[in-house]
Amino acid sequence: MEEENLRILTELFDYHDVDQMVAQCTHQIRNGISDIFVLYDQGVLLGELHAMYFSEDERFAVLGRRAYLYAFRVREGYQNQGYGTFLLKTVLAALQEAGYSEFTVGVEDDNPRARHMYQSFGFCELLLRQREEYQGDAYEYNLYLKR
Repeated sequence: MEEENLRILTELFDYHDVDQMVAQCTHQIRNGISDIFVLYDQGVLLGELHAMYFSEDERFAVLGRRAYLYAFRVREGYQNQGYGTFLLKTVLAALQEAGYSEFTVGVEDDNPRARHMYQSFGFCELLLRQREEYQGDAYEYNLYLKR
C-alpha cells in the first residue's frame, strides 16, 4: 500500500488517532518492518492485511523466515463471501515467494470465524497468550503459528 493512501484504512477500522496510525504505518513501511496488503473491487476498499517482518520477540516475526499477520479486516457487508480467504491466500503466496516459510497470527477469543479460517489454513500451533493495547483499547489474543 502506498503511504499517501493510508487514511483510507479508516473505512475499515475506527482509529482513535488517525495521524498516529498514519505516522506509525509510514515509519514501518519505510523501514521494511511491515507492509499493508489491500483488496479493492471496483474502487471500493474491501479488505486489509498487515504483515510484519521483524519483531524483537521472535515468536512473532523473524526477518526472511517468519512473518506476523495482523489487522486483518474485511469491510462489513462483504464478509462471508470469500474476500478474506482470497486476501489471505494471496498474501501467504506473496510472502512464500519472498522466502517466508512460517507465519503467525493473533486471534481474539470472541472471533470464532477468524479462528476457524486460520485453522483451515494451518495456523494450529499455539505459541502464546498475549495482551496489548493500541490507541487506548486493550486486546487479548492467542498467537498461532503455521509452518
